[in-house]
Formats: sequence, C-alpha cells, structure tokens
Amino acid sequence: MRIRSTACVNAILHFFYPSYCLHCDGSLAKKHHLLCSTCFELIEWIRPSERCTYCAGPSPCAPCKGFPRPLRPHLSLFEGCGPILSLYYHFLKTKQGKDLASFLLLALSRSSFSIPDAVVPNTNKLFPKKEPSYLLARSLARLLKRPCLLPGPALQDKSVLLITDVLYDPRVLLEMKRHLKGYFPRKITSFVLIDYRA
Repeated sequence: MRIRSTACVNAILHFFYPSYCLHCDGSLAKKHHLLCSTCFELIEWIRPSERCTYCAGPSPCAPCKGFPRPLRPHLSLFEGCGPILSLYYHFLKTKQGKDLASFLLLALSRSSFSIPDAVVPNTNKLFPKKEPSYLLARSLARLLKRPCLLPGPALQDKSVLLITDVLYDPRVLLEMKRHLKGYFPRKITSFVLIDYRA
C-alpha cells in the first residue's frame, strides 16, 4: 500500500512540477532523468579509429611535431558540443558526478583496457577535492569499487586510470603522466570526458 501511495505522490508532483530536459527544456518522462530521449540519442561518442594514433586529437591532424610522447594508452569520450555539455554544466553546479562517471564506466567496459587498481584525478590544485576532475574520479572509483588516490607513493606498482574532465591542451595531460611516473605505477591509462581540441 505504501508503494502505491508513493507512486501516486510522485505522479502528482510530476504533474504539477514537471521535470525538464537539461538540454532542450522539453518535458521528461521520468523525473530522475536529466535528458529527454531525443537529446540522449544526440550524444555522440568519439570514435578512437577516427583520431590521430599519436596525439589522440582529431584526425587528420597536423603533423605531431614537437609533441614529445604519444598519449597512448588514452581515450577521449566526447567533443565539447551538444547535450553532453548540458550534463557537464549540471555536474559543475551540483557537484554530483555519478551520471558522468557512468559514461566513463561504460567507455571502460567497451575498451580493451583492464580495470585499474586506482583512479587518479588530473589535478594539481591546493584543494584538489573541490576540483571537477577529482569529483569525477571519485564517482568513478565508487562505481568500480576502487580507491580514488591523489598522486603519491600509494600508486607504486598499481595500474592507474587518470581522469580529466576537460582537455584543451594534451601537453597538460602528458605533464601529469610524467609526474605520476615518478611514483612508479605499473601502468597509466588516461580518460578525458570532454576533448575540446578541434
């Protein structure tokens, strides 16, 4: 009986206070959804086969002269446009990373990469736990049931997944990978949620 009354209350609340799609402001079928089905279908994943094999940037890219080392193993999930940006802005406002972390988890399950021993955020700020990369990495670590670690001796002999929320310059990511290698992890893989390189 209580389940039915809860369902009735939710239906009445949705009728008087409908939920709206974050991207198009259309009405949502279920209030816990963030995007309508049309906008959700507009989310386009980056195809790794269409990216530069060296810098993981858009292909065909300019020759990678001056690019010190390849980003591999690396995966960029989305370009900086469309409904994924609406989800990202919502994440920045609410600080709740579970929805975007589920995209990272799905990408990991589709890839050839193994489950990491630890998830590391790409941040070197004084207060890293307030940074979007940290919040995203922590949410993914919870889904994977793995620790979310900041760079340090605890990374030694571990397989590490480096999480970056947005990427403008791949050299920043390479610098963080170089920094992490100083702690002697067994392997470093990097994921970028939104790649703004055009």
